[in-house]
Amino acid sequence: MTNDDASPDEQSEFPPPVWSRGEPNIAGATDRGVVRKINQDAFGRIDDPERSEILLIVADGLGGHRGGEVASRMAVDRIGADFLAAAGEAPTRLSLAIRHANDAILAESRKDHTLDGMGTTVVCLLLTEEGETWVAHVGDSRLYLLRGGGIDQLTEDHSLVATLVREGVLAPEDARDDPRKNQILRALGVREDVEIDIAPVETRPGDQFLLCSDGLHGMIDDDAIAALVRSVARPETAVEKLIEAANEAGGTDNVTCLLAAMPEPPPAEGLREKAMRLFESTRSVFTPRADDD
Repeated sequence: MTNDDASPDEQSEFPPPVWSRGEPNIAGATDRGVVRKINQDAFGRIDDPERSEILLIVADGLGGHRGGEVASRMAVDRIGADFLAAAGEAPTRLSLAIRHANDAILAESRKDHTLDGMGTTVVCLLLTEEGETWVAHVGDSRLYLLRGGGIDQLTEDHSLVATLVREGVLAPEDARDDPRKNQILRALGVREDVEIDIAPVETRPGDQFLLCSDGLHGMIDDDAIAALVRSVARPETAVEKLIEAANEAGGTDNVTCLLAAMPEPPPAEGLREKAMRLFESTRSVFTPRADDD
């Protein structure tokens, strides 16, 4: 099953590079899915050329006919703008920007009764050319690390079902079909104070980072996600294939994918090049100087 239009509702058109060298290849797309009439997901890339930083954001809106769509778009826009304007260390700026977005969404819902109860999940990945990489999230939108053929979930879902699994009350294999899987314990715009998980992330050449809404990880399992990403060379193709797979699995929710592929390490020096370097270095040692005659 797929949408009438096979292409995603929105695809990335990201700006020129902001790193001086080796910038990651980044692509994103979002789709309303097979069942939903409105897409309440949003995503974005925010570049800071002065700091050589790239901030990636995925948000999954909750509540009402318009509310979720408004909340997710507000989250992406407000976090991006406030992060650029803030001063201080990266985790401080991330926390401040997310808290400001929470306040703005909550204030908007109280001002407009048609938006009452709206909220959104959010997951952010901050990539820096020289400094640490950071992840921040609220809710059940996820960050995955794909490395060496494997896949690791770097975020913990702030949901009832995920909590029951962590506590050993619910078996992991039963979580996907549990009727409570959409019960979110944390979201932006729901209450005045929001608890944010922020952590550093180790980055290696060749790593791939996938930010996604539960419209993806709720429809296909982690191993299938990893296999699809590995099956293609370009992030643009990977996000299209992931969305297609989620829709073919039922497409019961909006689905958003944002994939960042870190540059590969430089190719290993060949034997011939190594031999030539060794020859040049030894020749300088054994070649007699002019005054040795």
